[in-house]
Amino acid sequence: MKKLIIFSLVLFLITGCFNNEKVENLENNVTNSNKEPIEEKEEVMEYQDLNPLKISLYQKKDGYYERKDTFKTNLEAYKDIGLFSVIYDNQEKVLGTSINSLYKEYSNTYQEIEKYKIGYNIKFLVGTKEYNETILKPLDVFDYSFSDYLYIWLYDDINNSGNYSHLEIKDYNDKTIMSSIKLMATELTKDITSNIEISAFTYDSEDDFLEDNTYRGNSIFTMKLEKIE
Repeated sequence: MKKLIIFSLVLFLITGCFNNEKVENLENNVTNSNKEPIEEKEEVMEYQDLNPLKISLYQKKDGYYERKDTFKTNLEAYKDIGLFSVIYDNQEKVLGTSINSLYKEYSNTYQEIEKYKIGYNIKFLVGTKEYNETILKPLDVFDYSFSDYLYIWLYDDINNSGNYSHLEIKDYNDKTIMSSIKLMATELTKDITSNIEISAFTYDSEDDFLEDNTYRGNSIFTMKLEKIE
């Protein structure tokens, strides 16, 4: 009789342990199932600009090119404001008579120069409305928001020689170098209420731009057109 009682007690203890273990496992499963799934965070690479190019906008003088940080103009309707050219340098004056030769001279100081392209940005206010346009190809100057206030022409001084016309949409390809930009005033240019900022920059990938197409790299130069009243 004692053996039977002892056996029953042992069986009860063992069965109880198993039942408790099952309950604990069940509770753990329920608890884990209620937890939110762990999200895998996508690693975002921080933008780094390794572009080494110096860049400035210059205007041709007699035997040299002068860097233009500011340019004063009366913005007379249908008169050229000026022709400004990119040189890969930042000196105040650069000796030379040809953008073609200067481009080749200064570009030889850099490696893999062919992978970089030249772009422009135009920014000004009319009243409280801001116009801010990035220009990466000739198409952009045929379809830009401020065409009523400024006329713009682009030139490739590097792949042309002698007298040549401004770039058209059909002229643009991977080898095009938009080395110069010309601006002309319109009848409505007088309505511009701020300085006109003209930026030239170099880029080699889409990463050099924010989502709104704003350039965010280091290789940039900005000239201010100041209106003479």
